[in-house]
Amino acid sequence: MFISIFILLLILKPIACVIIYDTTDDNAHGVRIAGNDQFIVYGINLAMGFDINFAPFVPLIDCVYVNTSRDFYVYSLDVVFNNDNNTSDQLFTFVQISEQMSTQNVYFSIITVNKSLCINGNMSTAIIHDTLIWNGTHQQYMLLKVIPSQKYACVFADSFVLMFDIVNNEIIELKDSYTFYSYPYPIIIPHTIDVTDTFVIGLAYAISYINPNTAIVIAFLCELQPFKSINYTTIYSDVFYQTADLAKTYNIANQMSIAVNNKRQMAVVGFPFSSVVLLFNINTTSTDASQWNMNIMRRDFGPPNSGFGQSVAWLDDNTVAILLYSINAHSWSQSEVWTFAVDRPLENPLSAFPNNQQTLNLFVSPKFLQMVLWSSNLYILTDNGLVILVPSQAPGYQSIFYDSINTYTFIYQSAPCQSGTYKNEVGYGICTICSPQTKNPGNEPAIECSSCLSNSFCPLGSINDVSLINYTSYRQTYTYPDSPDMNNYDDIIVQNIFSIGHSVRCLIIAPLFWTSLAIALCFIIWFIMTMGKIFNCQIIVRHRDNAKKFLKNTDIVGDGERWIGGLSSFAIVVLFGFTFWFAADYHQLYPIETSGPMHASCDTTMRNAIFDNALQLPLSNTDGSQWPIFDMLNAQPFTMSVDLINTAANCQNITIQQNRPGVKYLKLSNLSCLIQPDNVTLTATFPLPQHQLEVQLNISGVYSIGGIRLCVRGPGIINGVNTLQALDTCALLFTINETLARTSTVSVSLIKVINQTKPLEIGDSTIYSGRWSPTINDISISDKLVYEQDGEYLRYVNERTTFIITISEQPFFLQNNQQPIVRISELAFHTLLFCTLIIELFAMAFLLFKLIVKPLIHLFLRCRNKKTKDKHKQKNIHDIKKRQSSFSLSRHHNQKKQRRQQKQKQEKDIVYSIPYISSDLPHRNDDIYWDRTQI
Repeated sequence: MFISIFILLLILKPIACVIIYDTTDDNAHGVRIAGNDQFIVYGINLAMGFDINFAPFVPLIDCVYVNTSRDFYVYSLDVVFNNDNNTSDQLFTFVQISEQMSTQNVYFSIITVNKSLCINGNMSTAIIHDTLIWNGTHQQYMLLKVIPSQKYACVFADSFVLMFDIVNNEIIELKDSYTFYSYPYPIIIPHTIDVTDTFVIGLAYAISYINPNTAIVIAFLCELQPFKSINYTTIYSDVFYQTADLAKTYNIANQMSIAVNNKRQMAVVGFPFSSVVLLFNINTTSTDASQWNMNIMRRDFGPPNSGFGQSVAWLDDNTVAILLYSINAHSWSQSEVWTFAVDRPLENPLSAFPNNQQTLNLFVSPKFLQMVLWSSNLYILTDNGLVILVPSQAPGYQSIFYDSINTYTFIYQSAPCQSGTYKNEVGYGICTICSPQTKNPGNEPAIECSSCLSNSFCPLGSINDVSLINYTSYRQTYTYPDSPDMNNYDDIIVQNIFSIGHSVRCLIIAPLFWTSLAIALCFIIWFIMTMGKIFNCQIIVRHRDNAKKFLKNTDIVGDGERWIGGLSSFAIVVLFGFTFWFAADYHQLYPIETSGPMHASCDTTMRNAIFDNALQLPLSNTDGSQWPIFDMLNAQPFTMSVDLINTAANCQNITIQQNRPGVKYLKLSNLSCLIQPDNVTLTATFPLPQHQLEVQLNISGVYSIGGIRLCVRGPGIINGVNTLQALDTCALLFTINETLARTSTVSVSLIKVINQTKPLEIGDSTIYSGRWSPTINDISISDKLVYEQDGEYLRYVNERTTFIITISEQPFFLQNNQQPIVRISELAFHTLLFCTLIIELFAMAFLLFKLIVKPLIHLFLRCRNKKTKDKHKQKNIHDIKKRQSSFSLSRHHNQKKQRRQQKQKQEKDIVYSIPYISSDLPHRNDDIYWDRTQI
């Protein structure tokens, strides 16, 4: 019995010691990709060799070396920069740490390849220097890094720690792990490391004596000169704990990553299993290495279950790149690389790879396992045995996918920035869209965007100047007019005949103005005839009698009694003319659809119509029928046109589909596509299969869209008294200084509008006119708030732009009713009545003149005549008295004169009879003297 058991144990022992190396998992046990500015290398365990590409990195055939005689399983490798200017373009060296699968011996290998020996993608020879490091102990993890000085390499494994001189191909220091680590943990299993010229920092699982079944995570710090461990920090968190058995073996749950920046004295640490990234502060400034320490500065969480931190790297001193293992956001890949500003919380990425400018078109959507960054070049290892290199490009250029024929490596090629974008820095990243009021037509590499015209439509990502004059919004359905304040024809005609407006036009067409002129002319004629009679002008008198006879015959007011009534008839005729003109023009003002402006009134908007409207349900008549206009509206075919404004998309990027519940989608045919003359506007036109549906317009690619104009059109038809109006409505939709959202939603609500027009003459048919009235509303056409909240990078990660249009029909309809204020027969009757009113008004004026004005005039004249007679009488008396007084004075004067003459004669007679007396007497009056003498 015991012999049988012993023999069974001997048989099972070698079976139990067999180690299985998983050559299909390139993520297992270490990092097998590396690169520098001279070349990149990828260690391929499945092919027992490596794949190498040389600078400059362009999509050419890669070089593959395979040696199946070497049963080495490569754990980790790193590249060595060749500083020899004579051989740097031909000889390329890298180092690797591997385990011989047959013996489990660990070898450090220095491999040098000659570029000239790569023929047709195959390299038959490589110079390999193997150095035995460790005997017969299988390692779960072996991590290798070349120190930046390119002279040494350090290796951290489960069982040992190694410092190797690459230049002299010799071991500098080799210690077992237990001796090297001066930490209170007997078992330390390193999972990731990074190096500078002075120190090594790494992450490891540590198992203590106190709790041998649980492994905790520690971050350790080691000095390089001399090569020894310095300090460690325990990362306390339940999410980082692991069982000891799982910590000792490789599995995806144990994945960790680290990247150090010596200038910033910081390290970024990733734990993808819990989607956590830690930021460490490292203090190595002291000359005493024992004083070196590190502590956790910040803890950032990525999307749950995304593998946030699968791999980390520094892009520059201020930016870090973080690999998300399982983001499942796009069809390009199941993983993404996000970049962040390290001085801010890692919440909103600055950019993401892949993106809609840097797509990844592989047969199978891959996952990213590891990444390496140097000089802004991005090198990624995928889970399907392929590597991807995204080279750094100069400003104005970006790296885009190139479907090469390489065996293992896909190298992105250089291309100028696309239309509407620019790039002003060196790096592997994408071109960013032009800011508002700037543009890039895309004809050449763009370091910056040029300015747009001030009056052009230039939002974000503009390609060229666009004028929106050709893409305006318009609609055919407007509010129905209100009924006029006066809806009685008698009131309307009185208001318009006996009023004068304030404008020149209103004055010219005012009946009162021309009637006043006619009355003034009549007064002039009356005045001439009257003056001719008074002054007995023979020319006027000869024609006055004939004129009186003619005017009496035209007397409308007095029935031919007075010739003055004939003069007033001219004014009446003028009013009649304006009245009939108004009536004829008013008759033409119904219905409003066919009527023009009112010419016979100052109010040009006057209409012979009253209106009312209401929302109605399309109920059937008592016999079950409906108005025929409903059937015509329901049968009207629709055509939809979509103008994509300021975009570089072309017709090959456009597809149309109808979304239906329970069906993936129905592709719509008969799509017509046209590029407008401005070369930056694309018009897609397609018929709609029905009135109520959801249509989705897909624009594949990176193309941004500045705005969109949606048009709905349908033909019209006339069927008797029923007229289906043609439909033509457009709505321009855009957000100022923004692009169209990657998923935009617009609703189109259809309402039936039916105009019912009553006949102008009794007995005629009622006319029905119908039209659809679409109301176009944008539910969501801008992602501005999304970008502000979650990051601008989302603008560049969508694979397509989707424009969803939901068309629905309201269950009610709008009924507009129109009927005339006055029909033709009523119009004629009321117009004649108004003419008789005019005659009566003039007759009343004459009557008032006879009863009031004329007696007052006669009274005035009598009073005036009496006053004149009295005045003449007084004047005559005064004249008589004056003549009598003048006669009396004259008589008195004559008498006095006669007496004086008589006296003079008497005195003369005395002188002749008395002797002359000397004249020496005083002078005196002769009369007195003679009088005295006489006395």
